[in-house]
Amino acid sequence: MQNTTMQDSPSREGGMADMAMQASSMQHESMDRVAPGAQRVTIIGAGFSGTLTAIRLLHFADAPLEICLIEREEGYRYGGIAFGLASTNWEHMLNIQAGRITLRRERPEDFLEWANEEADRSDWPQKWQYHSFGVACVVPRRIFRQYLAERLRDAAADAHAEVTLRELSGEVIDVRGQAAGYVVKYADAGEQGGVHDLPSDQVILATGHLSPVQAPFYHRIKDSDRFIADPYAPGAQEWFRSVGAEESVLVTGSALSAFDTVISLIHAGHRGQILICSRGGHMHGTYPVDHEHDIWQARRPPFLDAEKLTPEAVVEGIKAEYAHLRNEHGVEPGSALEAVFPERVMKAWEPYVIELISRMEARDVRMLLDRYKSLIVTNRTSTVREIGGVVRSRMRGYNGAPKTVEALSADIQDMRLVEDGTKIRVVFADQPDIVVDRVVNCLGNKTDYERTDHPLWHGLVNAHGYAQPQTKTHRGIEVGPHGQLIAADGTVAAGLFGVGPMRQGDETTRRGRLGAFVFSIGTLRNQCFDTAMEVLRHLRSASDEEQMDIPDGIHHCLIRSSDWIAADLTAEEPRATRLRERLQNYARESAYPNAVNYLQAQDRTERRKYRGILDDDLADFGVALAREFDLTAQQARRTVSLLSTLVQKHAVHNLCDITKLAGWDSQYAEQVKHAPKKGA
Repeated sequence: MQNTTMQDSPSREGGMADMAMQASSMQHESMDRVAPGAQRVTIIGAGFSGTLTAIRLLHFADAPLEICLIEREEGYRYGGIAFGLASTNWEHMLNIQAGRITLRRERPEDFLEWANEEADRSDWPQKWQYHSFGVACVVPRRIFRQYLAERLRDAAADAHAEVTLRELSGEVIDVRGQAAGYVVKYADAGEQGGVHDLPSDQVILATGHLSPVQAPFYHRIKDSDRFIADPYAPGAQEWFRSVGAEESVLVTGSALSAFDTVISLIHAGHRGQILICSRGGHMHGTYPVDHEHDIWQARRPPFLDAEKLTPEAVVEGIKAEYAHLRNEHGVEPGSALEAVFPERVMKAWEPYVIELISRMEARDVRMLLDRYKSLIVTNRTSTVREIGGVVRSRMRGYNGAPKTVEALSADIQDMRLVEDGTKIRVVFADQPDIVVDRVVNCLGNKTDYERTDHPLWHGLVNAHGYAQPQTKTHRGIEVGPHGQLIAADGTVAAGLFGVGPMRQGDETTRRGRLGAFVFSIGTLRNQCFDTAMEVLRHLRSASDEEQMDIPDGIHHCLIRSSDWIAADLTAEEPRATRLRERLQNYARESAYPNAVNYLQAQDRTERRKYRGILDDDLADFGVALAREFDLTAQQARRTVSLLSTLVQKHAVHNLCDITKLAGWDSQYAEQVKHAPKKGA
C-alpha cells in the first residue's frame, strides 16, 4: 500500500506529525491527481473527529480510494484541543473511565488491550510506565492521543491494497463546488506557504470548535501578556509556566475549561490564589469513588401534556419534576447519589428534550439555552476525582495547606491594566473592584456559524451557501441524519459532511443531548462511524444505475425498511403483504446478523470474509425473490441493493446506540458491574 506518512511508529511525541509535514512538502505536485479509477475523500481537520473518521474509512473502504487528512496546527494532530500535545500536559485526565473510551463501540475492550499490551511507553512519565489499566482507571489525555495515532497507523497498514492515506499540513481556506465534486483550497503551514487546489469527490469537515468567546470587558487587556484568550492554544502551556508561583489569577468561567486551567497552573508550579468567577457560580461536581455510569429511565414530565409550552411553564415544570424525582429516589444531601443525580436525570430526559424543542418556538429555545447554559453544562457531567478533587481540595484547604482556589458569582463589567501594565483591575457590577496579576478566559467557544471569524466557515455559510446555522438552537450548523450539510436553500449539499462540535445544535434537537455531551467521546465516535459509512455508500452508489433516494429515518426499523422496499415494487394485495413479510424475515434472520458480523470484524481479513458471506447470501436471496414474486432482473437487483443498504445502516445505528452497549467478553469482563435500571 502506498503511504508516505505512516511508515514508523509514533512512539516519540510529535514524530508522526513531523513525518506528515515532511511528506506533505513532496506531495503537492501530485495532489491534483489520484490513481486511475480511484476517488478522493478529503477530511479537513486531523483532531479527534478527523482522525477517527479516517480510521473508519480505512476500515471499510473496499475500492480504490485516496483519503487526504489535512491539519493546520501540528500540535492538535490526532488529538485536537482535548487530547493534543499543544493543549495538554500529563496531569490533564480524561473525564471518563478507561473502560468507556474505546474508539470502536463494537469492541469496548480495544483501548485497554492497546494500553496494556501494545502501547509504546518509552516516552511516558514513570508514574504511568508501569501502570496497569482497568475498566475504572483514569487516563491521561496524551495517552489517548497516542492511541488515536497508533490506531490510525494500524488502520492504514490493514487497509485495502488500493486505499491510500495522505496526511497534509496546511490551512484550508476555501471549499468550492466543481463538476460532480469539490475543490479544496489550502495554504501550506508557514509564512511562505503556497496555495494548492485539491480536487475531491467528497469532503468531510472536522474543524473542531470555533474560536473562544471574547467578552466585551476584555477589550482593554486583550493584547496584554497578562491575559490569555485561549487556555488550549499552542503556546498556552508555556504561558502557564510563565506565571509567577505566587501571582494571583482570575479565571472567567467555571466549566471544565476552568478546571483544566487550575490543573495547568498547578502543574506549572503555581501556589498563589486562583479566583474562578462566573455569573451563576455553577461548578461541576465530582464523581464518587468507584462511580459507574448508569442509564436510568424516567417518566415523561407531566408539564409536557400542556397544549402550549411557554418558557415560564417549561422552567417551572422542570423544577417540579426534578424535585419529584429526587423524592422518588430518596436523594439525601451530601450522599454519593446526589453527586451524580443531575447527570442521570438529564440523560434520562433526552427523549423529552427532543419533544420539548420540537414544540417550542426557536427564539424561546435559544433564550432558554442561553439563560441556563452554565447550569446545564455543569449539571450534565461531573468530573473524575483526579480533576474535580484537585480543584475542590484547594477550595477547602487543610491544616497546614492554605485555601488557594475560590469561586465567585459576580457580573464582570470591565478590565483594565494598572501599575504600568503589570496587573489587571477587574470591575464588577455589584461588588468592589479587585486587582489580579493574570486573567484566563474560560468562557467557552463561539457557536454562531453565521457570524464567525473562521474564514472557511464564513465562506461555506455566507459566500457559497453550502451550509446554514442550525435552525432551532443557532448553535452549530444544520445537518442531515448522517452529517450531510444542509445548504442555505434547504437542500442537501451533496458530498459535504460534518463531524464534531459544529453538530452540537443537531445533537440537541435530534438526540436531546445537552452540555458537554453534545461533543463527548461517545457522541463523536458515533458521528464518525455513521458519517464514514454514509460517505462510502455515496462513493459506491455514485455510478450505480439505481439511484438510492432512501427516506431519512426508516433504517431505524427493519419493519419500516421492508415496508418501504415492498411499496417500491408493488401495491397489489395480497402480493405486497407476502413480499413485506418475506423481506422482514430475511432481514431479521440473515441479512442483519451478517451485517453485524461484517461491521464488528477485527481486521481486513475478517471483514473480507464476512463481506463475502453477506454479498453471496444477498445474491442468493435476490434470485429466490425473483422466482417467488416473478420479478425482473432489474427489480431483483434494486431490491437487494436497497435491502443491503438499509440493513447495514440499521446495524450501524444499533452499534452507535448507547442503550445497546456491546457486552464485555474479554479478560476485563469480571471488572464490569451491571447496575439495575432505576426509575419509573
